[in-house]
Amino acid sequence: MNTVLPKIDCFIPWISEDQVRETVTQLSADEHVAAIHYLQEEGGFGCTRTIRQIAQLATAPYILLYTKYDTLKLGYHALHRLLSVAEDSRGEMWYADHYIVTPDGERRAMPLIEYQDGSVRDDFQMGSVLLIKTEALKEYVGQSHLHTYQHAALYDLRLFISRRSLPVHVDEFLYTEMERDTRLSGQKQFDYVDPRNRSRQVEMERAVTRHLRAINAYLHGNENDEPDLREGDFETEASVVIPVRNRVRTIEDAIKSVLAQETTFPFNLIIVDNGSTDGTTEAIAKYAEDKRVIHLIPERDDLGIGGCWNMAVHHPQAGRFVVQLDSDDLYSSPQTLQRIVDAFYEQKAVMVIGAYRMCNFQLETLPPGLIDHREWTPQNGRNNALRINGLGAPRAFFTPLLRKIHIPNTSYGEDYALGLMISRRFRIGRIYDELYLCRRWEGNSDAALSQDKINKNNRYKDHLRTLEIRARQKLNEKWQHHVDTEEMQAFFAREVENWPLAAQNYKALDCTQSKDLCVSEQTLKAQWNPARIVSTGAKIDSKSIAERPCFLCDQNRPKEQHTLMVEKHYQILVNPFPILPQHFTIPTRRHTPQSIYSHFSTMRRMAWDMKGYIIFYNGPLCGASCPDHMHLQAGSRGIVPIERDWDMYQQRLEKLYPLTGKEAASMEEAGYIGSQCGLYILRDYQCPVFVIRSIPTESDSLLCQRLYNALPIAEGEEEPRMNLIAWHQEGGVGKPDEVITLLFPRSKHRPECYYAEGEDKLLISPGALDMGGLFITPREEDFNKLTPETAAAILKEVTLEYDQLEDVIHQIKDTPKPEQQEENESISSDLQQTDAEEPSVKVGLMSATQLTFHLHHDYKAKGNLASGQQTVQYHEGSILWNGSLYHHLTFRPQQEESCFSVEQVTIGKQFHWERTETQTFRGTLRLIVDEEKILLINEIPMEDYLLSVISSEMKATCSLEFLKASAVISRSWIMAQLEHRRQHEGEHNTFFSFSKSDSEMIRWYDREEHTLFDVCADDHCQRYQGVTRSFSPQVKQAIDATRGQILVYGGEICDARFGKCCGGMTNTYRHCWDNKDLPYLQHVDDPYCSQATPQVLDQVLNDYDRETTDFLEWTVEYSQQEMQELVSENLRTDLGQITDLQDVERSQSGHLSKLKIVGTQKEFTIGKELEIRRTLSRSHLKSSAFRVERLDIVDGIPQRFRLCGRGWGHGVGMCQIGAAVMGEQGHKFQSILHHYYKEAEIKKIY
Repeated sequence: MNTVLPKIDCFIPWISEDQVRETVTQLSADEHVAAIHYLQEEGGFGCTRTIRQIAQLATAPYILLYTKYDTLKLGYHALHRLLSVAEDSRGEMWYADHYIVTPDGERRAMPLIEYQDGSVRDDFQMGSVLLIKTEALKEYVGQSHLHTYQHAALYDLRLFISRRSLPVHVDEFLYTEMERDTRLSGQKQFDYVDPRNRSRQVEMERAVTRHLRAINAYLHGNENDEPDLREGDFETEASVVIPVRNRVRTIEDAIKSVLAQETTFPFNLIIVDNGSTDGTTEAIAKYAEDKRVIHLIPERDDLGIGGCWNMAVHHPQAGRFVVQLDSDDLYSSPQTLQRIVDAFYEQKAVMVIGAYRMCNFQLETLPPGLIDHREWTPQNGRNNALRINGLGAPRAFFTPLLRKIHIPNTSYGEDYALGLMISRRFRIGRIYDELYLCRRWEGNSDAALSQDKINKNNRYKDHLRTLEIRARQKLNEKWQHHVDTEEMQAFFAREVENWPLAAQNYKALDCTQSKDLCVSEQTLKAQWNPARIVSTGAKIDSKSIAERPCFLCDQNRPKEQHTLMVEKHYQILVNPFPILPQHFTIPTRRHTPQSIYSHFSTMRRMAWDMKGYIIFYNGPLCGASCPDHMHLQAGSRGIVPIERDWDMYQQRLEKLYPLTGKEAASMEEAGYIGSQCGLYILRDYQCPVFVIRSIPTESDSLLCQRLYNALPIAEGEEEPRMNLIAWHQEGGVGKPDEVITLLFPRSKHRPECYYAEGEDKLLISPGALDMGGLFITPREEDFNKLTPETAAAILKEVTLEYDQLEDVIHQIKDTPKPEQQEENESISSDLQQTDAEEPSVKVGLMSATQLTFHLHHDYKAKGNLASGQQTVQYHEGSILWNGSLYHHLTFRPQQEESCFSVEQVTIGKQFHWERTETQTFRGTLRLIVDEEKILLINEIPMEDYLLSVISSEMKATCSLEFLKASAVISRSWIMAQLEHRRQHEGEHNTFFSFSKSDSEMIRWYDREEHTLFDVCADDHCQRYQGVTRSFSPQVKQAIDATRGQILVYGGEICDARFGKCCGGMTNTYRHCWDNKDLPYLQHVDDPYCSQATPQVLDQVLNDYDRETTDFLEWTVEYSQQEMQELVSENLRTDLGQITDLQDVERSQSGHLSKLKIVGTQKEFTIGKELEIRRTLSRSHLKSSAFRVERLDIVDGIPQRFRLCGRGWGHGVGMCQIGAAVMGEQGHKFQSILHHYYKEAEIKKIY
């Protein structure tokens, strides 16, 4: 037998030589160890940077991680055994049983449990020694979308590996570790809800959510079945349930706590006394006269707590809701029961969980105090619940549901099992305030558990999670089902066979009359269909909709109507009132408004998969008889004239986009394949039709959204009026298949003839099929009266007028209308005007998948007033707010002093002072969807914007003249960006420009070319922090004194750059950005920069800027290893050992714009200045104005590098430190500006 085993690279955390000495001695003596690496990363193994470093250093087939700082004691031939198991098994991660030694010298066995699919807890015990396949670790690090963590990296790695093969438990004691956390199990179990661990828990949640998505077990936050909380007949609204055995000391306190509840409804108390022998039964009997108390004594002797609950829930006197109270515990107040029951109705939940406080028998708070389980959020709680071992208390349930699903007959985890099962389909309500007192006492069985008991409990809950994950995967497979034509045909046949109403109406459809309507060479069609009178005549005003039950919701549909799940969020239904030989309605599972924006891709995928059908959509005011519930429809092909005759029409298409090579390249990069892909218009039809041709891809909706965003939206409505028809078009020889999507832009809901009286009346309400040429007439007289000319006139009447259509086409093409062109060309003359209006600035504040903000005053959104805390969430291309989906939201202030606060706003992004804080803003708040996130934009008048910028960039105590100069250049810069955006609107520029070869990369970063707003709020544009920074009268005076004044050169607005400290001479524009010279941004000697006193600096710099103290002259040192790591990580290339950093190009000011990095394996040149600063630092060097010293040279290789620099920032334009000194010395703001911006003029433009 070959006993030669592979080698191991060992990684251990390092503080000092003494700390690692004994561990290293043991490992070094083992023949299986190839190398030992020390890790000094601050974040430890939870940090992604650490995991990357391990992957970079590891060369042996296996990696051993030791995660503790104390000495590791390996068992006899432990590594040999670990390797043998690894070689003999098919895993990628191994962990083993071990011993622990406490600080007082006690040695205990620490057996672990087997890993299951449900072992997704972040605190799953694996010990401090992990063996990992190097290949697996490198593949983890090499993921294209690897997330960056500070705490959850090792957890994320474990989940990644578990998706490939489950970690393997070695059921042998292979090592001994020190255990310094000697708290009881009852204390440790609440670490995850300790507020001090919140940032760690957020990362863990992010990791487990990604894992659940990867294994198809993720459930969306708003995918909940709606319960009928009035189901069943109950004499009592609520029952409190107490299972009890031998709690004579506490049971009466619990009973009194319940009977003291004050409610507006009748309630009772059901006590299930499960074999008590200590006097508990007699104690309960004292309350027999109170009719609210129901004392049950089971005859069975095999009941756990879950079994006792089942007995109570099925008791005939059980209330509509059953509420938990343990026999040890108390309700916090007499209002607890009322609040719980109210929450069921308010949150439309079938289970409600509150918050509880840990306390002793004197009701004194014990650590960690309040357990509110805020890790459960409405958006992601049902997924995050799989990561933790508990959901909270008190727990309450909707009795009819509990009677259906039953409760596991166990005495541990039964409530957790229920919570998981319920959350799979229903909403769980939460109350985060204290409702319950959980009393710990010396007899409490949960206070301290043996390791065997802990393992048993954890094994059971892991098993519950395994079952739940598999159930969710099965549910998702059902929901994500892709339906093809054959399956739909079979489904249709079953429905019609078993549903008499549908059978009758489809049979009647065969007998309907139809006629051709010939208009020129086009043939439209009319159908007399009396069954459609309900839809055609439907009232769709908000009052009528509110008064009638939604016939697309599950609970309101006839029992004969079945569903076929498709695309996860949709159900296919046979339409019982058909227009087409096979006619389906496809509603969303949840009741959400009719809006197509977030459903474009789904509609086109359905068209691709369901080849035998057209898929169509009617907008809320364009034929939809149920505009409050999102739905598509599908029907037989070859009936609707425009689809039937498509071979003729497709020859007459006029292409609108893409028209240029650049646009075509952009399309190809977005995933569009084929020269035919694009946006077209069909003018040669009875009304204009926009046509989208492509195949379904992940980015397929981009063309749809481009067209959507170009369409007009009527005042008070949420989306453009439109109808859509899509189908799968087979290509033939040499032509690929494609999806054809027709969009009929609408201006009117119904034609005038619909509302006419007498002979002029035609009851025709055009939907997608009518727009496609198939006119539905429920009345026979209308069918007989409808002429080809009238049909054509109706189509023209309800669509866009010529001018509106041309506006849309110009926007699609990104070409301005003639009057807009004249406006753009006259901008120079606008500079002479002083009576122009003050412009507004749109500032991009932040983007995230979920945003929380607080409206401190009344704001108006979607026609309603809103105030207080608001939460919005990205969902399937839309914004979820207050249970409804929107593609954009605007909150308009109703008072001049109105303001709002936003949480977790990042400042100093990608700089060394980066941090998050809550910030407050005035003006309008806009929310739009951008790249699968919600983008928050603040729209504010220019002068108010400057008030924040000047206060954010520096302290308000600076000299007045310096503040005036700052106001002028800030105003100039933002006006230049507004003008740049107007001139280049529609162009798709990038945030940086670069050229790259095998030996060189020159990249320059400018302000981001924002397409959805004017500027961002951070230092990449101008630092804007709303009213978070206090304003002084001095700042207001400076802005008012320079109102509307900007810098201009040669009739154009100056791109007035500025920086913190130039270091003695300002830099030029072309050495930082693109290769052009701006005459007003040239080298300027700045003697003032070095004259700054501490008093001036205190005035100029904000508190976090003052954290940087050595900006005038600074020094940075790197070891050879640190320099290699910086270069390798930031350039993503290995140059070997770094031998030199050589100047290639410097500006006159001494700022490097090109730098050659010389390595033992390769040379590489980088530029421009910011790329140099980023490459040679973990964040940014202070500037590129530095010299390099090579130190401790051994065999031509420096062991250290010293960078000696000056200045802070790019150094172009006004130096804020130098300008502040000029202001203090009495220079006027005009003098300051002319010093830094040579030959520029000051102009007032409003």
